[in-house]
Amino acid sequence: MSNDDLRHTSDDAARAHSSDAWDDPSQLDIPALPDFGDLPGFADLPELPSLPELDALQESALPEIVMPDLAMPDLDQFLTVTPPAPTDISQPDAAPTTAATAAAGPTAAQTSSASHDAATASPRKRTTGKQAPRPSATAASPRRQPAATQAPQPTIIFEPTPARPPRASVPPRQKKPNLLIAFVALIAIGFGASFLSSTRDSSSSTPWGTQTSSSVSTQRSSEVREHAEGLPTRAPGYRGSATNTHSISPQWSSGVATAWSLSLPPEMTQFGPQMFVEGQVLYIAGYATIEGQIGSATRTQAYDLSGEEPTLLWDTVGPTKNSAIATYTPAFVSGENQLFFHDVVIDKATGEQTQAPWGKDFPIAQADGIVVTCSATTTCSGWTHTSGEWTNLWTTPTNPQVGYGFGNQGLGYAPKGTVLTGSGKDASVLVPTDRQQPVQILNIHTGEATILPEPGTTGTGHYVEVASDGFVVLDIGQKQGMAFDSTGAVRSRFNTGGQIFLPAVSHDDTSPSTEDLTTFLTYQRASWVRGTVDLVGNKDCSIEVTLSSDGSTRTTPVPGVLSTYMTSSCYFNPGEVRVSADGSVLYADAFAYQDTSRYFIDMSNGLTYTSPELNAMDKTMWVFDDMLIGMTKSGIKAFVPASS
Repeated sequence: MSNDDLRHTSDDAARAHSSDAWDDPSQLDIPALPDFGDLPGFADLPELPSLPELDALQESALPEIVMPDLAMPDLDQFLTVTPPAPTDISQPDAAPTTAATAAAGPTAAQTSSASHDAATASPRKRTTGKQAPRPSATAASPRRQPAATQAPQPTIIFEPTPARPPRASVPPRQKKPNLLIAFVALIAIGFGASFLSSTRDSSSSTPWGTQTSSSVSTQRSSEVREHAEGLPTRAPGYRGSATNTHSISPQWSSGVATAWSLSLPPEMTQFGPQMFVEGQVLYIAGYATIEGQIGSATRTQAYDLSGEEPTLLWDTVGPTKNSAIATYTPAFVSGENQLFFHDVVIDKATGEQTQAPWGKDFPIAQADGIVVTCSATTTCSGWTHTSGEWTNLWTTPTNPQVGYGFGNQGLGYAPKGTVLTGSGKDASVLVPTDRQQPVQILNIHTGEATILPEPGTTGTGHYVEVASDGFVVLDIGQKQGMAFDSTGAVRSRFNTGGQIFLPAVSHDDTSPSTEDLTTFLTYQRASWVRGTVDLVGNKDCSIEVTLSSDGSTRTTPVPGVLSTYMTSSCYFNPGEVRVSADGSVLYADAFAYQDTSRYFIDMSNGLTYTSPELNAMDKTMWVFDDMLIGMTKSGIKAFVPASS
């Protein structure tokens, strides 16, 4: 069988392919049609007269439209000039004055943006990693120049130009132009010039494409400095009052400066030491080795930070069975005269180190002479120290624990690392379990375990906050909550109304009660802290600080440099905020989740301050109202108000 046989298998002519037809029509067997002759009832059509020749038409038969010869401005001119603005259209505010721009430019500090992994981020959000410093507002656009160096801006003027010679196809006889068409053409040209010019002006006056106002105040607030203008150069050293009132000093409204730098032994810094502040003393613990001995060791140091420079109190090294490299939250547990770091017991007065018997377990709390440790697996224990000996009081099996402790535990309203609540025989601690595990607490005297019921669907997840007198548990959607006392007894049930995005609470190192937390989660009133911070408005966001003392508010527009991280919903998710007692200054550690810079914001003037050195810190910790310290790759730096 040939290929042709395969192609002609259908008897249906309608299904035959066009490519199957033969090219030679003589081979087709077409029958001859019969002659029908003349059909009855039909006559030949009358002969129509021939059409006239086109050339015979009169030139005046059709009206002719002749467009006037207009002078078309050059396209480059549209991109470099500003046409006169119509008098009936409101114009943008004036740009900053030359003096203000020249004064602010040299002092503008450069900031960095942070990486983030949100695939649905706003177009204004940056998705790159930590990047090079951004230019200041005055240099953000390559087209922007200082006012003093800008060339005079010409104005477009439409003038008549000599008419072009008529084309060959145009009849020699000219008619008057159609005035309506000419008028429409002029309007279209003017509108196009105005649109191009206004588009260019708008893009050049918005440094990062996010500003919506060109007022002088907004333009100035888009700059970030280290300190206020006109301040003299600050001499190194700390000269403050060395007090911590659980607030920040109003002096931070002047900006930030570096007071001193402290270098640590390279052996301690290569793995990232841990630090802890109590009163005016800074404690540091890091990795070390002991010559001639096998195994890990811990090096600990203590510094008094109340003076102009840090004063070393002691520096000791001792063996450990639990490497100092291991990270766990809380890193330190403080007793009356001792400090506990992993399995190392440190005398606060002398720095003398002794080893505890719990090995690789981590201490999580201490009260009434009892140290509670957890294994990071499935057990927790209670220990007492009498007559120079450690005694194990109890060991309790627990639900599976997480290996990092309480690093991701809680809602962030209590001081970091808070796991102990209650007092006396009712004191208890939270077990460091995963959010999907049932909430479990232990009595520190007996080790008795109690499971707290979860609001919402069991097993779907929860958040737990340790209050001063009990626990508050929220379902994973943060809509339903329950409050418990320190023994696990239910105190109340409440509904948050689905308010997931609550104001940020000032971190003042003070513990809320269960009633404080319930009130805040329900009505957004945080009475245990100095105040709360929120963003208000829509698109054009403003920062609002509400003081807890009297309910008064302080509001300022979001500084221009920070609007890069804003969404139309004005979502605010800082890592940490603090406010001064009078609400005049705000501190924000990362203004939003994709930002890594740290800022001080003058709420009265809307000015923003930061420091490249401050932003380079791996972690920070408050010491006094007027001192913030940070860990570097080589040591520690202290930051103070620029005017101090």
